[in-house]
Amino acid sequence: MSENPNASAAADSDALARYLHSHQIAAASGERLFEQAAKVWKDTPQYEALARLAVEVDEDKAELDALAHRLNAGISAPKNVIAWLGSQISKVDPINPFRTPHGATGQLELEALVTAVTGKSLLWETLQLVARSDSRIDAGRMQELLDRADRQIRELKDILNASSAARFLPTEG
Repeated sequence: MSENPNASAAADSDALARYLHSHQIAAASGERLFEQAAKVWKDTPQYEALARLAVEVDEDKAELDALAHRLNAGISAPKNVIAWLGSQISKVDPINPFRTPHGATGQLELEALVTAVTGKSLLWETLQLVARSDSRIDAGRMQELLDRADRQIRELKDILNASSAARFLPTEG
């Protein structure tokens, strides 16, 4: 399960569970933010990349949930309600209420996606470090997830950079 067969010191289960729960709650909102962004950007050249990233974010959340389950750190009912509420608020899309890729709200939406994936990247990086001493966590898988999150950040930044000028600079013609 772990790359380090000599790892034997398990992480503090309560602290790890609280950490995973926080990320599970954030991931529920992140899932919805990506789903909404894909809808907003449907008629743009960025749609395919955002739709694919939304699927990947769903897969990453499922991976996090499965890891928490394997570590007997399942999310409690009250925290599950908080996660659900956060995902419902994200459906309203408070960052981009006009649901447009244009202007400041389109920019802020992309920036929020970069921020969300950066948090996820830090999760995988932290878990990879914990895996060095805790054989219950697969360090190799954490590296794969970290690499994917880093690629997602690069892709989102590319979308952001390629589309920013159109949102803020006057068009010629």
